[in-house]
Parts: sequence; C-alpha cells; structure tokens
Amino acid sequence: MMNDKFMVVEAKRFFDGYNTIFDSGDMDAFSNLFTEPFISVRADGTLESMPTHEMAKDFFSKALNKWNIEGYQYFTTKDYEVIPMGQKSMLVSLTWEMLNESRILIREWRQSYNLIKVDNHWKVITSTFHIN
Repeated sequence: MMNDKFMVVEAKRFFDGYNTIFDSGDMDAFSNLFTEPFISVRADGTLESMPTHEMAKDFFSKALNKWNIEGYQYFTTKDYEVIPMGQKSMLVSLTWEMLNESRILIREWRQSYNLIKVDNHWKVITSTFHIN
C-alpha cells in the first residue's frame, strides 16, 4: 500500500505536468490527461460530460480562449489535500490561482479531482468545483 506522503508527491507531480501542458496551449496533449468519459461538475452545479478526448479538447480550448481574454497567463496550485483510495486511485483537492503576466491574481477557486492510474499514468475521471 502506498503511503499518504507518496500520494501527495504523486498528485503534485501530476498537477505540475497538468499546469505545464495547459499553459502551453496544447489542448490535444491536455485532453489525454482525462479518461473517456470525463465528467466535470461546474461551479454552478451543472454537469459537463465529455465522452471523448475530442470533446474535452474542444471544451478546454474554449476555456483557454475565454481565460486569455481575461488576462490569464498561467496557473499555480496550493493547499493540496490527498486521500489515497488504494494504489491506483486518489481524490485530490487543491486551490487554483489564475495569474496574469505580472503574476497578479485574476481569480482563485478550489477544485477536487478523482484520479486513476491507467497504464502507469494518472488520469482524471471527474473534477468538481467547490461551490461556496
């Protein structure tokens, strides 16, 4: 059984790569970080189902374009909470910080992800925005 500290390291490593790929704008590669299907619970409580990588690519491309208009340059993460669920699954909650070119915070939010290990790579099954 993997210990909690190892899973936190694994989660941070995954989301460092997640950030790097998203920030690069390569939505083809980014969509491969998700399972088929992938489900997102949005901040307004609605469900967004993406049965294919192509649908995820389209969804995240639209989000990237919208955020670029708002001044987005890159993301940072903080405040990780990781709950191991066996050796090949974990629940990760973290806080996102959307920053502009001058490193000024545009917005932040908390989100949770259910990750599963597939062929020795972590993938996102679901994500849920924390609704205040």
